[in-house]
Amino acid sequence: MDLLRAIILGAVQGATEFLPVSSSGHLKLGQSLLGLSEPQLLFDIVLHVGTLLSVMLFYRNDVMLAIRGLFKGIHQGIIQQRSTQKLLEPEGMRLSLLIVLSTIPTGILGILLKKVLDPESGQSIFTTKMVCALLILNGIILMSNAFFLKREESLPEDEKPKRTSTLSLWNISPWIALIIGIAQGCAVLPGISRSGMTITVALALMVQRLHAARYSFLLSIPAILGALVLKLKDMESIPQSQDLMIFGAGALCAALVGYVCLILLTRMLRNAHFHHFAWYCWLVGIIGLFML
Repeated sequence: MDLLRAIILGAVQGATEFLPVSSSGHLKLGQSLLGLSEPQLLFDIVLHVGTLLSVMLFYRNDVMLAIRGLFKGIHQGIIQQRSTQKLLEPEGMRLSLLIVLSTIPTGILGILLKKVLDPESGQSIFTTKMVCALLILNGIILMSNAFFLKREESLPEDEKPKRTSTLSLWNISPWIALIIGIAQGCAVLPGISRSGMTITVALALMVQRLHAARYSFLLSIPAILGALVLKLKDMESIPQSQDLMIFGAGALCAALVGYVCLILLTRMLRNAHFHHFAWYCWLVGIIGLFML
């Protein structure tokens, strides 16, 4: 791994972690194009740290809301009054519990699919052509958002879904949180976008578009942390000092590009242009099928 390749792959990770075009698929294609036949495990880890920092910085107010709400809910609902209602009263507490609820099916699916993605033989079934085919499928999923976004715009205010329980938040009920978590687990497949799947499913379940993005990206925090833990457990070697600068450059590039892409994506959702990413996925997928 040299500095130029690190910066290029960092930019790819930062852009595709949040844009609905599949970061794992693009990294696999990028490694193939740059002549990196074996995945760079430690480099993959530091790139994920970079994107984790960008999403935590972009949604810092919601992250702090969740942390404060968690402590406030425990204090007033368990220590002071021993009341479930008081426990769930803070908005941040409800957000924390919904994220945990979504993360459970994601973790279960991630463990079940790990043997398929990383078999003991070391020969993954996900070739570059398979990734390209999944990118085309990802484009079909994204294009379905054209219908969901128009449906949201056409609904009068009094027909839009309301919070259905004490635990619900942003029109996200516990059942919706579980379904979004299952969708996120399916996005372990390289070529299927995590943000694309979770936002599409949230929109299909009548979550308002900006709240769908907000929840999806907050949900990425435990997902990225979980991926980091799994990768760290498999890491066998300690990086050399000369590698640290190269890896740091890749992580910094991933963080900066990721932050810019979060701004871009929220604007596109606000303007109901989210589904246009489908054209890019189809283009890359079709070109890759014939050229790689």
